[in-house]
Amino acid sequence: MKHHLILVVDDDVLSQGLVCGIIAAAKPNSRSIVAANGQEALEICREQEVDCVLVDYEMPDMDGLTLVRLLREQYPFLPIILCTGAGDELLAAETLKSGATDYFPKNRMSPVALRRAINNAIDINVRMKTIHDQQVDIEAFGFALAHDFKQPVRQIITFSDMIAQETKRLKGERLPQMLKFMSDAARRLDSLVDVMVQYTLLQQTPELKLCVFSAILKETIASLQDYITARNAKVNFTGDALVLVNASFLSQVLQNLIINGIKYNKSEQPVIDVSVTQNGEIVVVNITDNGIGIEKQYLEHVFKPLTRLHNRSEYEGSGLGLTLARKAVVAMRGDIRCESTPGVGSTFSLRLKTASAQDAAA
Repeated sequence: MKHHLILVVDDDVLSQGLVCGIIAAAKPNSRSIVAANGQEALEICREQEVDCVLVDYEMPDMDGLTLVRLLREQYPFLPIILCTGAGDELLAAETLKSGATDYFPKNRMSPVALRRAINNAIDINVRMKTIHDQQVDIEAFGFALAHDFKQPVRQIITFSDMIAQETKRLKGERLPQMLKFMSDAARRLDSLVDVMVQYTLLQQTPELKLCVFSAILKETIASLQDYITARNAKVNFTGDALVLVNASFLSQVLQNLIINGIKYNKSEQPVIDVSVTQNGEIVVVNITDNGIGIEKQYLEHVFKPLTRLHNRSEYEGSGLGLTLARKAVVAMRGDIRCESTPGVGSTFSLRLKTASAQDAAA
């Protein structure tokens, strides 16, 4: 359980002590700090990561509503609860308009009621931030995908016109080549549509279960065996652990990283080393290749939609593989990072959750 940091903004010392005491009873694992006025509250929020703010309505210099508006402007997803001794419906409406998450009359303050109000405020703002991040993500993805759609569409239109002209001249020597260009462009469009469907599905919350990592990896390697053999590649594996994942999502992530390690590789024998270590409830999976590597300045961009570091003529691909891999890992409450040295290879590190001993026993 996270230890929340709760900021109490109130100019009355007795009221500060009362509210902090109720917070201590309501949420024993949390910590409260106080600010005597709005300016002090703003400074604290700049210096510390506050999880929830309880703001008194009646304060000198800067009243509660003004502080709420300023906080909301600077921290769009900060849980804010306005507290007052006056249970006024008009004030409650004004409170919500100003950007507060909730309104709480002091005369109704009890540990149970306050705990519920704080938890609800935090939960609401977490959901709002998640929705906002997804919208931004989808907008960026849609813009990038629309841009990538245009090239094959233009090619299909161009070669359709050329075929029509060639047919009119009753020649047709170039028809096979033109039809191949059209077919290639159509296949790229088909691939982009498949990726778009996967991306959309990854907006949903997957069901997570305890799985043996090695079992998922072995199935993934088996599904790629023809490709591995054709490229004279080798996949090594050390370590094992129970991981709390969606087996299909994890398999897709591993498949993507193994294929990339083999595809972006000029070695006579591409080698992929998969190692698993466990530290408490975190399992770290490192997928290391001996491929061409990634320049340092591009590392922060590799997980962005439709990012391509190489020409399509040199390395075929949609430019969405790592984006989908990251979304899948995040959907499983994990994390993925990349370290790379050009000409030496890359390491993709997955941080996945496992179950506690109690969960495993259950």
